[in-house]
Amino acid sequence: MLLLPGSIAAIATVILTVAIVVVYTEQKASKRLFLTRFRNWLDRLCEGLAGRIRRLFTIIAVSCMYIVHQLRAGLARAIAPRPRRTKKQHSKLEFEKTDNHLSSMHDHKSDTALTPAQKKKLRNKKLEERF
Repeated sequence: MLLLPGSIAAIATVILTVAIVVVYTEQKASKRLFLTRFRNWLDRLCEGLAGRIRRLFTIIAVSCMYIVHQLRAGLARAIAPRPRRTKKQHSKLEFEKTDNHLSSMHDHKSDTALTPAQKKKLRNKKLEERF
């Protein structure tokens, strides 16, 4: 019974010692010496996974900011005072009710407007003068 946990601890200690020696030797040589292709593949795999995780966190952060913004805007709309609508809507424009210069011009324009027959006659006369 005691042999099994002791042997596991001894094997783990040997593996840890070998890993420390390999890492120290590789750092000293500044290149990989042990399982080079497998470790390069593992590095590429980890970098790809880290890139996907970064993109996922960016998407989550932007989504959270959007949700917070929408909540804040909705709260601002709910709290903001609404304008009072006590006045009646005017059926006519102000210048049409009053007797001012603009209303006089408008009345004069409608009084002196040409009929369609007069417009056609004037157009023909102008065209004949040009040619």
